Amino acid sequence: MVLWPAYQNLRLRIKRCRGDGEIDGKRVDSIIGILTLFERSTMRHRITLALVLMFITFIPSHLQGQGQTQAPGQAKKQPPPPPPPPPPPPPPPDETPGQLATITAGVPTGGFSCGRVTYPLYCYGIPANVGGTFWLDVSYNDTPSPTGFVSFNSVADLGQATITAATYTLDGNTGQINSMHIVFNGNTVSPDIGTYTGTGDFTFSYYYSSGGGGKGGGYPGYIQVMQSGTLTITYQ
Repeated sequence: MVLWPAYQNLRLRIKRCRGDGEIDGKRVDSIIGILTLFERSTMRHRITLALVLMFITFIPSHLQGQGQTQAPGQAKKQPPPPPPPPPPPPPPPDETPGQLATITAGVPTGGFSCGRVTYPLYCYGIPANVGGTFWLDVSYNDTPSPTGFVSFNSVADLGQATITAATYTLDGNTGQINSMHIVFNGNTVSPDIGTYTGTGDFTFSYYYSSGGGGKGGGYPGYIQVMQSGTLTITYQ
């Protein structure tokens, strides 16, 4: 009980210090000021100050951190960025080896005119049922084997094909080719750049023109008309 009046007096003085920062006209800052006051006080005051310092020192740590804010200019720690997603799997090829595709000539009623009969057999701009057109050029009497090409224009993914074989039959009345079978191979176009083989079967009819306008016109001769055409493609 002896310390109580001294404690009350010191408590009042500390309260005044918190309010205006001075005790007895002297500036007191935090614990340093209390320690200075401790050195200059009487024994009774020292005991009381010791109790106050013990109280300040042993404040629980979770209470000491309350109300603390981030120092100005200190960068806020950011969480690490998430890992990047895995790359997508490569797209499958357009075709698989051995896959078949059938393309038919878009022959209108009455047939598709190839123009006047020529050698090599020549028929261009033939519409395909899958879109685009193709051009047929066959030197069927070349030796040691027939040659020629099939040129595809925006027909699926087919590039130009080389003809490696050709057989045909003749019309008994006109002596012109009645049907033709060809064998060819070629490359597909971007993006896969593959290869393919194929066969083609065509039938033709004819009528005689004395001359004048029309496809390949200008002189008398037979006009070749494609009646049907089928190409079978085998992707490699």
